[in-house]
Amino acid sequence: MSDDVDVVRRLFDAVEARDLDRVLDCYSDDVEIAEAEVLPYGGVWRGREGAAGHAEAFMRAWGGLQGPEESHLDARLWGDGAGTVCAVFHHRARDRASGERFDAPEVGIYRIRDGRVAASQMFHADSAAVIRFLSEVPVGNDDRPAQP
Repeated sequence: MSDDVDVVRRLFDAVEARDLDRVLDCYSDDVEIAEAEVLPYGGVWRGREGAAGHAEAFMRAWGGLQGPEESHLDARLWGDGAGTVCAVFHHRARDRASGERFDAPEVGIYRIRDGRVAASQMFHADSAAVIRFLSEVPVGNDDRPAQP
């Protein structure tokens, strides 16, 4: 596994553990995170403050819908040896009230610089399905605090 892939693996491990400090440690100071504008946590987020804001917005949308089983991403990672890593993973959620589940593939492209993620962009296989699922479940689906 290349060093670049190791960087993204550490990021995914931190995301799965919901450890914001470890997540932020994976990013460069000038990181740029891009998500589809239609998502509640979408847009372009810049710098470590932006990365923290992205994590918080993501957890507001998904935190109550993802327990330990759903937060596991099953990521497969490939690096090109020149600073770009591609991740294919699963985005999962479960509405505890109705039992409805969401499970869809997602792709992330990461640019690595000096041992940290300098840029990332995520692509849902079906952004409309994400919006539909989120619009049909209450925010804060359980009593756990939303932590990035």
